[in-house]
Amino acid sequence: MAATEPGERGNPGADGAKGRLERPPSDRYANTGSASTQSPSTAGPSGRGRLPLPAVKAAVAALIGATGLYALGALIASTAGLLFVAGLTGAAVGLILARAAVPGDLAAPALTRRQVTWLAIALSIGAIAAGAVATWLNAIGEGGTLGFIDYQLETFGPFIVGEAVIATLAAAWGASAGPVEG
Repeated sequence: MAATEPGERGNPGADGAKGRLERPPSDRYANTGSASTQSPSTAGPSGRGRLPLPAVKAAVAALIGATGLYALGALIASTAGLLFVAGLTGAAVGLILARAAVPGDLAAPALTRRQVTWLAIALSIGAIAAGAVATWLNAIGEGGTLGFIDYQLETFGPFIVGEAVIATLAAAWGASAGPVEG
């Protein structure tokens, strides 16, 4: 019985040489799925089909944050917790939206990290603005007469700027630290 070396196949060629593998080892890294078997969320070589789901989830998080800011500022009429809710909103939006910067199985990421960061900041600032407008509209509905800027400065003062700064920093952190699954 002939001794064999590790990794040697038992099928030597006609001339007694070592046999060849049926396929090269690098074939295991080749794309085995075709474009028709990809899911819609990862379709396309550029990955552009992957943006809607993280963007929708991030927009929902921003809407929930805006609702929280409205509830605290208008319904409860308190400044306690506004900065916390603004930071939580920014972080949630950034962490969720960071999924768009992760490459899929067969596709490139939909956005770069820089694009994700700027989009997360924009959504977070939009949530702060939406909460402020909703709070002002609530005050107008209760008989308020101040304009938007006068009302915000008179009622919340430096909290408006603080909310924007904290939401921006938290969104940037979330976009760089993410993504989270959910």
